[in-house]
Amino acid sequence: MVADDFARYGLTPERHARSPQYVQLELTDRCNLACAGCVRAVHASTGSEFGYDAFVALLADLPALQHVSFVGAGEALIVRDLRRYVAACTERDVFTSCNTNGLLVRRRLRPALDAGLGLIALSVDGADEETLSDVRAGLRLSQLTTALREAVSLVAETGARISAAVTLSARNIAGFPDIVSYVADQGVREITVESLHHWGNDKSLNGESLFAIDPAGVVPMIEAGLAEAVRRDLKLTIFDYSRLWTRPERLLCPWPWDSMYITRNGEVTPCCVHIEADGDNVVGNVHEALIAEIWDGLPLLELRSLLRSGDGWDSCHDCVYRKEFGRVI
Repeated sequence: MVADDFARYGLTPERHARSPQYVQLELTDRCNLACAGCVRAVHASTGSEFGYDAFVALLADLPALQHVSFVGAGEALIVRDLRRYVAACTERDVFTSCNTNGLLVRRRLRPALDAGLGLIALSVDGADEETLSDVRAGLRLSQLTTALREAVSLVAETGARISAAVTLSARNIAGFPDIVSYVADQGVREITVESLHHWGNDKSLNGESLFAIDPAGVVPMIEAGLAEAVRRDLKLTIFDYSRLWTRPERLLCPWPWDSMYITRNGEVTPCCVHIEADGDNVVGNVHEALIAEIWDGLPLLELRSLLRSGDGWDSCHDCVYRKEFGRVI
């Protein structure tokens, strides 16, 4: 089960980190797919990128940073200079990770690995052509298989790790055990599992999340997948899925206590759910203010207070991520 972020960073609901420990950075909003469940399927790309010089300045403004994840409403491997961003982090001993749909692994992954990329996570949301095309429109199973095998080979030559990132929903939960088998067959030894969740105030996707399905149809599939992971000697991390039927009422989201999400335009939001920032969820902009001013600024202080009371913003209500990873209070 995924560790509690409060425990991981030694925090309490009354005390947030002195500076963000973990940052998700959206280098670009360009992508070569338009997957069901991704905000890019309904919001067109602007084609903009987070500049390298601005990134170096951002690193200097994050004294306690431990991990940068290059992920967001775009495909990070599209950014030709990704290796430079990774190298800047490596020089600071900051761990780096990157999520990818796999299409550019052969052409773009090696330079990032050589620069010190610590983890490459490939999205694997189906083990058959029909399911995969339903979830990741435009991606064929043969392409995913090639990407996984190529990534395994490249990672074997470095000290990096490779993981399969599985997002479960009503579309693919029945095939979860097969996904685990498929991942193992390609030589990947780690799997992370989350449920599909909404973006911002648009909660339509929550109707396809694991929390919207009868647990009687979900839990057996999860446990069959876990059993297959044990059988194949894989490391699999998943949220506490007992919450699918126990339904804790008060859950404190850890994101505003230790992390932040930064868009390609420099806008800061409290978490990845607000991947498409707007006026209602932006708490600052790194091009206009210091991280310390944003981190201890009024918007985040007020949000932490609201979350401690069990409330939060409108976009926090019925949040699937909060149901998965929030602390029970």
